Amino acid sequence: MQNPPGVVGHDWLIKASPRSARPDDAACPTHRRVAMRPLLVAEPAVPFRPSPREEFGFGPLFTALDLVEHDGWPVERVREELRNTRGPFRGQGAPVHPAHLAWTAHALDRYLTARATEQNAAASAGLPPTKPVKQPWTWRTRRTDVPDARGVRQYEHTLWGRMYASVDGTVRDLWLPSLGRAKTVRPEAELAAVAQVMAYGAPTPRRRARDLPPTAATDDTRLPGLVRVFDIGCADGSVEPLLAAEPAEARQRFTDHAVPAFLSAAAGTSTQPGESCVDCKAIASCTDLKRTPQLWGGRHPALVRKRRSISVWDLRLHAKCPAQYHLVRHLHLNDLSAENQGARRGRAVDAWLDARHGERPARGCRDRETPDPAAMHSRSGLDDVSAREAAAMLSEHRLLCPLNGLDTGEQVLVQHRVTAYVPELDVVVLAVPDLVYTHRGRWIWRETKTSARPLWERESLLRTFPQLALGVLLFHAGALGTDPRRSWVELEHLREGHGESRLERVDPGRAENVDEARAVIAELAQPLLDDTTYEPRTGRHCHGCQARTWCRPGTAYVTDHPRTESPAAQLAPRGENPAHD
Repeated sequence: MQNPPGVVGHDWLIKASPRSARPDDAACPTHRRVAMRPLLVAEPAVPFRPSPREEFGFGPLFTALDLVEHDGWPVERVREELRNTRGPFRGQGAPVHPAHLAWTAHALDRYLTARATEQNAAASAGLPPTKPVKQPWTWRTRRTDVPDARGVRQYEHTLWGRMYASVDGTVRDLWLPSLGRAKTVRPEAELAAVAQVMAYGAPTPRRRARDLPPTAATDDTRLPGLVRVFDIGCADGSVEPLLAAEPAEARQRFTDHAVPAFLSAAAGTSTQPGESCVDCKAIASCTDLKRTPQLWGGRHPALVRKRRSISVWDLRLHAKCPAQYHLVRHLHLNDLSAENQGARRGRAVDAWLDARHGERPARGCRDRETPDPAAMHSRSGLDDVSAREAAAMLSEHRLLCPLNGLDTGEQVLVQHRVTAYVPELDVVVLAVPDLVYTHRGRWIWRETKTSARPLWERESLLRTFPQLALGVLLFHAGALGTDPRRSWVELEHLREGHGESRLERVDPGRAENVDEARAVIAELAQPLLDDTTYEPRTGRHCHGCQARTWCRPGTAYVTDHPRTESPAAQLAPRGENPAHD
């Protein structure tokens, strides 16, 4: 198979993790194919650029577990090491954020307690104890002289997680950590890939990137009798058993579910710009990714960083609190605190509108029946007040629906991802407008917001809603492939009261709007791009922060400033929260 433009090297080795078998409609097929071939590299070469903060949420936790499970450290000594760390934990990797270290200590206790409890239960069931495995299991085929139909001579399948085996080798366990609660299910193809490596793989020394694997297949002469997979929730210590299988069953599951998924991922040739662009080796020559140089006129940060993405959600979150941006948006820490009713109301409205606007053929909402409060309550779990507000907002939407009277030949794209690349900053810009549609040759970007408060006349729309500013810039730069003079950016502002909702339009073809949009995005983006420490910035947002449990300044603020405003009164933006990342 021919390498895509912008990539050089050999493609005869495939190295696949179970994640490669996971279904992902948003992933770029070319990126997935290239990522599975570790001997392919970007051309021109991309230099290594260290991160100013540890960006892997589980990194410090796995280092802490290694100290306990492999080096014999008492748990209290590890806790003390975490408390005393200022910078990289144990001198490995990038400096760790103080709240990340606090989360690690919390997760370490939850993990060790959950594992001990499970081992007691296993003993009661007559199973032998399992001990930590230092070298991860790998399942590798023999390297052939002649490549197969995909041009591959050797396959290597790896695992990630915490691995354990009984002394006699009859039982193998894999523990997969989750940042919040334990997952009750994982994709069938992913679990099948896990089971195959657990059953037929062998402990394998780690090797440096792009070093060749041994030519021989891994030794599978001593197979376990049972492989088990558990998911562990680091926030609450919950544990869910996901799999218990014998080698024969593991092999069959691999053949039935994982093999088709791997083959599909390894053979993808189409492109789909999006989050995949951040790590893609082929980005330099990708013609489907829109280049938008000087999108907002940003300058290079003092510290050159590896490629990253930004969205309006990133910009707003960092402006509120850099620590929250780092801990919640990038590390995905989650203390399982309940989402406020205003945000839940916004999501409920969002879901209803997306479902109706996504119907084909497209039709407007003017003549649709909107749900009553009881239906909203039963469908979304909102409290009575929020359900009544959501139902009233959907009723208001009926007259403002952009699909009312729209001709059947027009295009309607719901939650359509718009991706652009700012080459001088090496930044991928991601936007997901609620709706993009055409009307008589004009492309229109519609954002819908729900709120308990009216728009403030003294604040410009672009500053109040930076999503609109980014939409203006992306239209102006041609990222949507249309003339900005034949485009609109719209805001549909929904409120509960009859006649209180509004529809506002911004013309991306007007120079003054483009200038203001550049100023808005630049004021938000430059501090984010320059930031290397992600210090906490306390305020009312601390009350709803999912990382506050481990943030000392945030916890102190909430203690000193009890919430007085109803959570339901807060602005609830639609379409900004990333779905994870």
